[in-house]
Amino acid sequence: MEIAASNINIIPFIPTTANAARSVVLSNKNNFPNSGLRNASKIYSSIWENSNEGMRLTDSKGIIVAVNPAYCWLVGKTSEELVGHLFTSIYADTENPEKMAHTYESRFKERQAEPQYERRMILWTNHTINVEINDSYVETDDGRVLMLARFRDITIEKLTHNALTESESKYRGLFANSVMPMFQSSVEGKLLNANRAMLTLLGYNNFYELANLEIARDIYSNSDERQAVTETLHKKGYVVNAELTVKRKNGMILTVLENSRTLVDDNGKVIGYEGVLEDITARKAMEKKLQEYVWALEKSKNALAELNSQKDKLFSIISHDLRSPFSSILGFCDILLKENDQLTTKDRLQFVAYIQEAAQDQLALVNKLLDWSRLESGHIRFEQTEIDLQDIVKKSVNSLLGLAHQKQVHLKTNVPENIAIRGDIHLLGQVFGNLIGNSLKFTQAGGAITVELIEDKIDRWVIGVRDTGIGIPEEDVHKLFKIEEKYTRKGLHGEKGTGLGLPVVHEIILKHKGTIEVQSHLGVGTLILITLPKIPPETSENILVVDDEQGMRILHTRYIKRMLPDAYVLHASDGAEALQLAQEYNPKVIISDYDMPDFNGKELVRRLKSDPKTANIPVIIVTGQDSDANRDELKQYGATEVLTKPITPEQLAEILNNIKANNITIAV
Repeated sequence: MEIAASNINIIPFIPTTANAARSVVLSNKNNFPNSGLRNASKIYSSIWENSNEGMRLTDSKGIIVAVNPAYCWLVGKTSEELVGHLFTSIYADTENPEKMAHTYESRFKERQAEPQYERRMILWTNHTINVEINDSYVETDDGRVLMLARFRDITIEKLTHNALTESESKYRGLFANSVMPMFQSSVEGKLLNANRAMLTLLGYNNFYELANLEIARDIYSNSDERQAVTETLHKKGYVVNAELTVKRKNGMILTVLENSRTLVDDNGKVIGYEGVLEDITARKAMEKKLQEYVWALEKSKNALAELNSQKDKLFSIISHDLRSPFSSILGFCDILLKENDQLTTKDRLQFVAYIQEAAQDQLALVNKLLDWSRLESGHIRFEQTEIDLQDIVKKSVNSLLGLAHQKQVHLKTNVPENIAIRGDIHLLGQVFGNLIGNSLKFTQAGGAITVELIEDKIDRWVIGVRDTGIGIPEEDVHKLFKIEEKYTRKGLHGEKGTGLGLPVVHEIILKHKGTIEVQSHLGVGTLILITLPKIPPETSENILVVDDEQGMRILHTRYIKRMLPDAYVLHASDGAEALQLAQEYNPKVIISDYDMPDFNGKELVRRLKSDPKTANIPVIIVTGQDSDANRDELKQYGATEVLTKPITPEQLAEILNNIKANNITIAV
């Protein structure tokens, strides 16, 4: 018998205990006024017919009494196929219908009901669905108790939920086990989550340590980088391969690439960030080392090209200058051998004199070539000792006083005592002997040659060899020290030169880390300036000042001397000289200008820090660029402090006082 919905008022059954329940007996239609009854019937019928939930009424045996259209659609049967049949008719055989019917009768007898539960059903079509079921008991007008079951299809919801759960599980697994450091952070700059790789990267034991950190202050080595990243994230919503520097717990600086994106709420408001870091510290170190190799190869390439050029020039000299005199020697020998009987004694003596002169010239040339070659190749024995330049100059002058007297040239030295340097006494003697000898060739009778101390610099001696001779043409001055030019000319009395003496002198001075310069004017004379480094006092505190402007070097030196009266201040006019002095003297501090001719302060810092000999020397950079970005970049490269011009003695004193590691005692 089919029961119409209008004959029943349905109220959910609410159990009072686990095994007991009470039935709610519904008032029949006679309890309502006629108009109310009609309206109630229409409402119930509408709900029954139009509900999206499948509804089913079953009796105590589980026989289906009534079903609504939604239930028919859910189980794939018509009401005619369902009503009058056991409710188990909708299930596949694999669901064990007999057991289900038995359980149903027991529950019905005890009036047990579950207000809401989920069940996975295999229908008679072998199609599986997930449903949410609500059970309740109702009573008809004639007193029959029926079970009302409401079914809501949640198959799609379950699939979606399961997929989401699986996705979240996979995400959590990938996040936790990824070899790449991953993180989530708040807009305020706190870490909300971090995986094991992130902990390992930063050197922390657990996430709670990280959670207490301020990202910009404690993780980024440069807080401005954090600001730049967040600005890009808010502007674009993501950052790709942003190169940053981060700090490990132990203070070690790492270089990383960050790829991250913003997290937004339903209203599009940014609520945080998440991303991945890639540690490229080793790669950057390798790139740096590779670049150094490239520079070294380039330097080697240029040096080899220069040597090759010099080799070609040397072969040219050998092929011409060494071969030419042999024509004369062999020619006169041939005459002496073949025409001996026809020659007078005077002729023989003259021809032998020609041969002797040519042979002596050749010997001098060969000796100079050998000297230059050994200096260039480093095969010459170079023994450095502490010497006084006065002794060397006096010996050179004394050895040539006879020749000077013969040429009626006044030769003297006023180089004082205690001009201390480290050098090779024999090679430096060769330098001054050669220079004085050259001056004697080109100084007229009645002229003068003086070897004198020109300047006593803070870290260098400047010695001059001055003559009042005929001078050197301006266009030829640059040729004097180049072996490939082989510049030579006869002296005032016809003296010959090899053209190799000054190149050899130049190489010797370079070996002593010095410089040589020529100032000359025709008819006035020549001044050759030799600059050689002093020996720093062993107990002094070496400080290196680097600036291409002499005035700034002097100013900074006065500042330093005011604070450190006993300091030994070294000067360098460019980066290359600064590197050389830093390696040689290992100064306590380096104070360098940023803008220099060869390379700037940033490159100087980079090269100093890449050399183990100079890596630990504190470097103060003085720059005219008042820029936080420039300052931060210099510090990132390794600068200890960056000062903006003009600097004051007080600023310098404060910085030097902060450099504790070098044990510098400042008297302010």
